[in-house]
Amino acid sequence: MPSNKTKLFLTDMTPAQFREWLRPIMNEPLFADRDKLVALLAQNADRETLAEGFQEFFEAYSYDLAFELDAQEACVLTVLEACKEFAHLKRRVTAVETDRKTSAIGRAARRLGGIPNAPAPTIKVRALTDDEFRALTQRLVNWKLFAAQERVVKLMAEPASAGGHVRLQAAFYEFFVCHLELEQFLENYHYHPDEGLEIRPEVAEELDHSIAYVKAGGKTYSLEEVFAEFEEG
Repeated sequence: MPSNKTKLFLTDMTPAQFREWLRPIMNEPLFADRDKLVALLAQNADRETLAEGFQEFFEAYSYDLAFELDAQEACVLTVLEACKEFAHLKRRVTAVETDRKTSAIGRAARRLGGIPNAPAPTIKVRALTDDEFRALTQRLVNWKLFAAQERVVKLMAEPASAGGHVRLQAAFYEFFVCHLELEQFLENYHYHPDEGLEIRPEVAEELDHSIAYVKAGGKTYSLEEVFAEFEEG
């Protein structure tokens, strides 16, 4: 879930603040989960075992890393738009924006399980054959995001300097664009870890109470208000 580690935008950070902010990003559980998936694929693990690793990978990306990067998207896109040296990244961003089907709020809601009654993507991960699921997993673990993360980590290990800071920023922007491309790719897939599980009686009872509360005129909240609460938390 979003941790809101800083209220600063990247362009307001000093080099030291940028490194401090970036360090936990580069050590998110996603990267260890990805390595675990790579090992499972190499071992030709069965579907059930692979699905468990996939769930950990998906949750680490969707519930942690993607939410953490959301707050910086507008700032990063402004930098890419303004700086000619990032024209190649801007072209990749334009391709993502052209294909996007949902708003920023909609994408955040999808990571939390989707919006009730909203059309779901047509490709259902749980309906894939074993070979199709393995191919999807293989594609995800080989996404450019992971090579970009390795470059950022390598640069962070170098002594701090003005030139090193510029290179580190550029490497991070590459990493960020890889994230946008991965998020866009996943937008075509319907997957929720709890799909198909039986709702516990106490949860069902709470849902019934909530529905009755709304029908009786109780206050409801828009998605914008819900995600504002996440940002303030």
